[in-house]
Amino acid sequence: MSTYQLSIEDFKRTLAALESQIFASVPNSLCQVCHPISLRLNEILNSTDRSDFHPGTRDTTGNIRLATIDHVFFSYLECSFCSLVLRLLLRAKERHLYHAMRSMPLVEETLMNIDTISEALKSLKSTTVSRTSSMASSSSWLSDGFEIFDPEELILQISVDAVCDYGAMSLWLPLRDSEDVDDNEFQMFLHPEDYETIMANAQKPEATLMIPKPLDRDTRDMDLMKRCLENCRKNHDRCNQSAAPDTEALQAAPSRLIDVVDMRLVPTNPGINGHVDLQQVEYVALSYVWGRDPLFTLQSPNLSTLCEKDAFRDPAIKLPQTILDAIEVTKFLGYRYIWIDSLCIEQDSTEDTVTQIGSMHVIYAQASLTIVAAVGDNVQHSILHIDPNQLSNKYHTIGDLRFCLDRPEFKEVVASSTWATRGWTLQEITCSDRFIFFTPERTYFSCAHGNWNEDLPQDESVSPEQYQRYLQDEDPKGLGLDMVVAGDAQTASATYVSMAEKLSARDFTHDKDILKASLGMYTMYIADGLGMAVAGLPLSYLGAALMWQPNGVLSRRRCEGIPSWSWASWTGPIFYPLGRVDGLNIELTLDWFIDAVRTSPRYIPYLQVDARIVRIAQHMLRASGKEPCHHESRDNSSTVLRRRIVSPQERWQQDFAIAEKTELVFRGAICSFPIRLRERDHTLQASGEVHFCSIFASLEASEDMDNDELIGEMRIDSGTLQSFFPDEFSPAASNMGIATNVELLGFGRLDFSLEHVQNVVYLNRYSRRGSFSPEFLALVDANPDMVLVMWLFRRPGKPHTMSRVAVGYVVRSRWDEAVKERGQTREWIRLR
Repeated sequence: MSTYQLSIEDFKRTLAALESQIFASVPNSLCQVCHPISLRLNEILNSTDRSDFHPGTRDTTGNIRLATIDHVFFSYLECSFCSLVLRLLLRAKERHLYHAMRSMPLVEETLMNIDTISEALKSLKSTTVSRTSSMASSSSWLSDGFEIFDPEELILQISVDAVCDYGAMSLWLPLRDSEDVDDNEFQMFLHPEDYETIMANAQKPEATLMIPKPLDRDTRDMDLMKRCLENCRKNHDRCNQSAAPDTEALQAAPSRLIDVVDMRLVPTNPGINGHVDLQQVEYVALSYVWGRDPLFTLQSPNLSTLCEKDAFRDPAIKLPQTILDAIEVTKFLGYRYIWIDSLCIEQDSTEDTVTQIGSMHVIYAQASLTIVAAVGDNVQHSILHIDPNQLSNKYHTIGDLRFCLDRPEFKEVVASSTWATRGWTLQEITCSDRFIFFTPERTYFSCAHGNWNEDLPQDESVSPEQYQRYLQDEDPKGLGLDMVVAGDAQTASATYVSMAEKLSARDFTHDKDILKASLGMYTMYIADGLGMAVAGLPLSYLGAALMWQPNGVLSRRRCEGIPSWSWASWTGPIFYPLGRVDGLNIELTLDWFIDAVRTSPRYIPYLQVDARIVRIAQHMLRASGKEPCHHESRDNSSTVLRRRIVSPQERWQQDFAIAEKTELVFRGAICSFPIRLRERDHTLQASGEVHFCSIFASLEASEDMDNDELIGEMRIDSGTLQSFFPDEFSPAASNMGIATNVELLGFGRLDFSLEHVQNVVYLNRYSRRGSFSPEFLALVDANPDMVLVMWLFRRPGKPHTMSRVAVGYVVRSRWDEAVKERGQTREWIRLR
């Protein structure tokens, strides 16, 4: 019996099938526990003055307190309301359920089993009496090794009165299951006809807008998408300004497009006969998931054939369904040209591939529209097909009224797709301005002014103010980079941190592509503020850029050329604990330079470099000892940065940034220190597999965990430990606290009394951010002057070759004392 790796798409289909089974068994009755809801609805229906009924918040006196989630599981087959709550719970816990299911030893035969998913859901609950953990609750007390919770924390709460104002009942999950920081309620909406019945002539305009429209369909409303596009092109000045062709950008734009009328490739180079002028035409770009199965692509031998009229109508050419549908959508919307990477880039040409990949940020930025195929996990899925099982507005009868779940959040729908996990799509959503998203259940048009879909269509009678207040969904553009485009170091720094943190957790078919995927975003949004990059890190802020840390379990990407000191060499969540790389006034204490290997032949307009090590002389690229704190902002910098293109004179910097192999060669102080991993603390750490690694003044102090002799701290994850020390550090908790000596490199100095750093420390002290342990925060209060340190792993048989294990901080005075007492090595080391 073979094991089965659960994909996000399989999981969503499984969850949709489970919801359909739940809905198919819905009775028109309520259990005894839920009967008060029907009584309250009847009271509202029979009232002559509906103004007496008002929505509440959690713990409002008028709320109805129901049973626990356990009761919902027990009664959903006999109670219409319990079944509706269970469907809501499946939606609310979808992301957590998926990760729980992936960790279970599933086999193919049991994947679609309803009991399997139910057990996974139950395993997530925190609403049962459980063994004591390290997380203490202010509303709990301990007895005989068990943690007893306040029963009020386990109760569902309902505000039935909200139907008058919102056209919906409000529901709050038990406190211990609530995930919203603001504790926002979930809503279950009335059928529009039932709302009219209840409110008669007293309907609230905002409720009429918010109530989902009944949907029962298996086709896309492409007419709506076309109307939204036409309205945007006609009335949205901001969208049209950002989509205007940029003469400089067009020099790096796509070298060819697909003509969807003549069904052939057309060149864009003015020197080629039959070319199209990119300043005169508009094109659509496709963003999609290739998948692992082979597909028809552009190759050098078939280039001339595909440039012939009707080439793509040849029955011998089998285009995948996603691409065929995208071509049809392009024609329907009135465009003639579309750019699709698999058919517009010569996949067997290093020159064309690298040139076009280096320009992909421009290609998507200059596209009039980007079609996002957020369906399925490969290119064979139809984007025009609707999965009716995944529609949320199925109605449950409660009393004499019909209720459905709220429409899903646009951003969450897209975030739960395979498309949103792929590395290349981060650049595509960041650089594009206008979209049509195809998801399994809905079609969304999205631009700078808002987003619309089949059950939230564009309505010209709705004022912009009403739309912004009641209807605007959270845009999936938020899945792209977090940034305020401006051209100075501060905003570029925030954008860089966002890029590193988001890209590190994304997947690539070929791990080496991560630097290529980051290059376009770095060039367009970051380079003006932070300067050139090396292995994904801004060279002028190298000290701060090296300070990234794990925020979950990491594993090495399958690409030896990307060095261990770069976040790009690891897959999994990382973060920058200080939230920025600029303004930290870090003083580097290293002599260093960069070695880069370029094995691919160079191409016009780049400099010619053959397959040899290119040593970048220290005096050419070495950053100043003290990193810059700020750059002056530019006037009208957003326009400049938004369309920034690397000039021919700068292109060697681009190539250097994506070199096949990069090494940091340094000479600095290396000293041995005892460390010990602290016991996991779930209240402070985002993942139970991330540990605080305490640095002590002596081995005896580390063995005794003597906080008086604590001199510093690092942060390490179990995946990194297993990568370098598979025998020394066992995942078993009993072995994780062993004290040991490690080599630390001091590479810079940081003053924790800086205002920004103090703000970060304050947030950590009074929140669950968990960047630092309480013991280290106490140390910082007394000793803010810190040395930045890197835990080094010396490769067996190669004493002068090392790798990065972790980074952290040591009190400067204690570091200086230790170096003086124990001695240090100052040798040239290659850090890979």
